[in-house]
Amino acid sequence: MIEFYCENCGQKIGAPETLIGESRQCPNCKSKVIVPDAQSAKSAEKPDIPAKPHKKLKYTDYEWTLLDVRQQYEVKNLSADQAGVSDGLDDKKHSRKDEPKEIQYGEERTFPWFIDIFLYPLSLPGLMHLAIFAGVPALMLILANFIPVVLTILFYRVCLIIGCLFVLYMFWYFAECVRDSADGWVRAPQGMGGIPELSDMFKQMINIIGCFAFLLLPAIIYILLTGRADIIALLFLVAAVFMYPICFLSVVLHDSLSGFDPRILLNSIRKTFWPYLGLVLLFVLFAASSCVICLFETNSIFVEIILLFVMFYVALILFHLTGRFYWKYKEKLKWNLQS
Repeated sequence: MIEFYCENCGQKIGAPETLIGESRQCPNCKSKVIVPDAQSAKSAEKPDIPAKPHKKLKYTDYEWTLLDVRQQYEVKNLSADQAGVSDGLDDKKHSRKDEPKEIQYGEERTFPWFIDIFLYPLSLPGLMHLAIFAGVPALMLILANFIPVVLTILFYRVCLIIGCLFVLYMFWYFAECVRDSADGWVRAPQGMGGIPELSDMFKQMINIIGCFAFLLLPAIIYILLTGRADIIALLFLVAAVFMYPICFLSVVLHDSLSGFDPRILLNSIRKTFWPYLGLVLLFVLFAASSCVICLFETNSIFVEIILLFVMFYVALILFHLTGRFYWKYKEKLKWNLQS
């Protein structure tokens, strides 16, 4: 395990040796950090920076044993009293209490993987997000039935604004789930410990939708030029669907459309073909089931909430497995995530 400090905030971080040279986010201040090698980490001194959290740390108010919440934010350095130090120097006690908590990347599964993956959303933050994702649309539908006619236009304008922010945050949180799982975590992340900036949420949405738009472009151009939706157009569409999971993963982890590099992506598929084929199948099954849920007609709000909850529950599992795909095969993929 490599232990080093964030140069921006002084946070002590732990990372496995397999991450040496890779870029990660500091869990405290969210700035980019490069995992150093063991020799550099030992020779590096702690930055003379007060370790003040930029955002509220994940899970700091929660009981660790509840809902199998991850333990990366437990205090690794015991306080002076707990360590049995009683030298009578108050300044030393205060300095120990002020030391930043050590944070480590990676986490072991509690249960066998084929069971544990279905528990991914069952952290307290995961359940909170599921309630938000399923509850906000349902709440809007319920309120629409009680709004006076004179306020209808204003209500729908407010719903439009809330809906746009809702979609932006949803894309951002899905990307966070992928990145978090790519770092080795096995439970849904906090996400709302600090509200992300609007520009960052918009960027995530553009990255996720943009890579799929690029993949669909050949099929669209072919149909527009020939005026035919024949077998060739179908092959273009199949190729787009086949390429999307690896493009989605690369764009999210690179945090930029620069991750859309066909040469690298095709080589990555070649190295992990059979596992990747399983990931593609999961994306296809999720897309098909989501279409069925969206087209399902019911007069019961309760049933709609349940269906939305199930859809987003499965979505979190899918994005978790997408991130874990990188975590498991990163030695084969050899992506440069420093930029």
